Amino acid sequence: MILESYFKLSLLMGAVLAFLLAMYLVFYPGKFFPNRILGGLVLTWSITVTGFIVQDLSFFLNYPHAFASFDVFTLLFFPLMYLYIKYFVHREQRAGTKEIKHFIPAILSLIAFSPFYLLSGAEKKDLLINGMPEWFIQWQGIFNLVIIGQGVFYSIHCLRALYYYQHVHENVLTSYQQTALKWLRFFVIVNISLWMIGASGAFLEIIGITPPTDLFNIFYAGLTGLTIFLSAFTIKRPELFSEIDIRKREIVESDANDLIEVKQEEKQEEDRLEESEVKAQSTANIEDYQKLIAFIEKEKPYLKNDLKMQDLVDATDISYKKISETFNVYLDKSFYETINEYRLEEAVRLIHENYHLQYTLPHLAEMAGFNSKATFNRIFKKYKGKTPTQYIQSLESE
Repeated sequence: MILESYFKLSLLMGAVLAFLLAMYLVFYPGKFFPNRILGGLVLTWSITVTGFIVQDLSFFLNYPHAFASFDVFTLLFFPLMYLYIKYFVHREQRAGTKEIKHFIPAILSLIAFSPFYLLSGAEKKDLLINGMPEWFIQWQGIFNLVIIGQGVFYSIHCLRALYYYQHVHENVLTSYQQTALKWLRFFVIVNISLWMIGASGAFLEIIGITPPTDLFNIFYAGLTGLTIFLSAFTIKRPELFSEIDIRKREIVESDANDLIEVKQEEKQEEDRLEESEVKAQSTANIEDYQKLIAFIEKEKPYLKNDLKMQDLVDATDISYKKISETFNVYLDKSFYETINEYRLEEAVRLIHENYHLQYTLPHLAEMAGFNSKATFNRIFKKYKGKTPTQYIQSLESE
């Protein structure tokens, strides 16, 4: 009995900590949208842990309206976890009403149990003493199965989102992105592990089997432990929870990438000028040119943010020297000039197809193959005479 009291006290402390952490995540770090989602998730943890602590008949007889009021929050666990992962790795996407579909089970739960919620306190006490109606028990079983299904569905989608993020940025992940990926993977795996414990407890309860150890105790203890870890981790690695720090890192990395690309373009220009003096002796031929252009226009390798000339060598079996000469002889441009022109055409196409209404300009630039916003702006200004924003405004004014 004493151990149980200490256990519940530790859970209560965890619930209070979760509430404070939720408020911090929602209100403190600016307008970093993923933080608000994570704050909402942590708040549901706090509420459900509190509900688990007070689940005692004497408590509910004193406060009958509290009975079953905590259950709906468990239907929010996985939708919020998935949305947190989604908007963390795709910060450029804008949340809309389409995300409401993830909360349909919770809404249906409120509707299904509304006949009970609308009862008076005296009527609820009577049901608590004499037994809940059959329809209530059936709906509880159904939504327990829904929670189990949510765990399977959203676990798969979270892991797929992380895999896609890593696959797309496989060769260009910064140290920050690698750290963020490790954090998100750990976060998902721990949540899945806790779900497996809780789902096992719910399933055994449905089929009427009592395990030797209360799995729900383990689940809520694990949830409390995750809250404590998350609190410490927020303090230790604040850059993962602050948009300001993220933007600073992106600016530094963008400037570095832009400087590297400018130097590469300068080197390509020097090579082009040298080679232009010996065009008559060039080994470039029309077949190589046609093969190279056909490959670029069909396979669109320029959409790869870290494309190098060696990638074209490997894909076309045309030598490095011949590719360089082909660009200079037939296009009178360097490799980077040509590739960036293709990327610019792709960006303009995306703008004309209104992708800029759905995504931010930095993400649109990434979709077109540019590896930084600075490079995107510079190339756009160079060839269009306008910044991307000015170009969009000119289209809208037509």
